[in-house]
Amino acid sequence: MKLELILNLLILILGIIVAIAPHTFAPVCVTEMRCWFTRDMETILGVAIAILGFVGAYRSLGQ
Repeated sequence: MKLELILNLLILILGIIVAIAPHTFAPVCVTEMRCWFTRDMETILGVAIAILGFVGAYRSLGQ
């Protein structure tokens, strides 16, 4: 149970980093218009990973 919780928390942190990366420390492109959708999809993917990590951590706390 504890290992599962730690892994899910790591997945949550990874998802948060992926979600904020294109807006802060790892910009996708120099020009705004060409890579607008790439940045949005990377943010959505990061949020989805973070949600899965949060749900997994929440479920492992209940066991």
